Amino acid sequence: MFNLSAGDGVLTPEAKYWIGKVYQAEGDYLLAEQRYEEALEDARFLYVPGTRWDIYYSLSEIYLNRREFDRYEQTLLSVFDNEMQRNSDIIRREHSYVQVLKTDGLDKLLLLYRLKLSYSLEAASRLGRLYNSSELWKSSLIKNLYVMLTVFSAGIEELITIYPDFSFPVTMDEVWESDPEFLMDTYEDYCLRAGEEFHFSRDLRTFEALDLEGDRQRAESIIKKRFDSFSITPSTYTLLKIESGDRGFLEMDSLYSSLFFLGEALYREGSSDSALQMWSLLGMSSIDTNWKKLAFGKISDPEMETPFLKY
Repeated sequence: MFNLSAGDGVLTPEAKYWIGKVYQAEGDYLLAEQRYEEALEDARFLYVPGTRWDIYYSLSEIYLNRREFDRYEQTLLSVFDNEMQRNSDIIRREHSYVQVLKTDGLDKLLLLYRLKLSYSLEAASRLGRLYNSSELWKSSLIKNLYVMLTVFSAGIEELITIYPDFSFPVTMDEVWESDPEFLMDTYEDYCLRAGEEFHFSRDLRTFEALDLEGDRQRAESIIKKRFDSFSITPSTYTLLKIESGDRGFLEMDSLYSSLFFLGEALYREGSSDSALQMWSLLGMSSIDTNWKKLAFGKISDPEMETPFLKY
């Protein structure tokens, strides 16, 4: 079948790649590696140029399986650095991301910056996890920042498509003014999770809230008996808004993992408040994931070990 992919009987790079995938699935990593390397040598002939990055990712998985971490890292860096083409301007921007996050918080970072990785997003995510496992906190912080900013940026773009007036809010007062129904639903849902049914009082004719501030405070007192880290910030609101829509095109698991690892990197670098912000945001997610469970563990005990996440 693969031989038919080239008219003269010579295997195309796509065919070599897929033969490598078969070998890899069968556990023959040496032959798989050889086919991937052959495919990369002929990558200029790929029918779909972007397949080159799929080959790099498959090759990196072989190195990871063999615990050849240096080769694993270098293969992923080949993907990441190709898209980023890092230079002094980009490095200065990275320092700005970290400085804003540590001094002004996530809300300010998401207000000021947008980022868009495409084929290297998965490389950044895998590198962020590798550096976390290796306790290379600064490197982990940078790579996970790229992931978090990229997925949030894509989610915000989608929200603007659905709601043309949407913008990342400066304050929550703006949100209570522009989107009160969503927030009231969120508070009522959290009250239910906390074990008590609660509803905002409304005018029976107009259905408008009668005592928004008072009811909000009452709802928060119910919620915080069960969820003491409950907090609705512009970042939280935006995450919940993204989660309420069609997330099929978003790398949400990469976002959740990046928030978890960002928290750990920030904590290890002495920014405990910023770390707590990452884990608290993850804990506020409306989607139940292992990352969310881990975040609650870190909120209770930042020194908690997560050995099964180590390479």
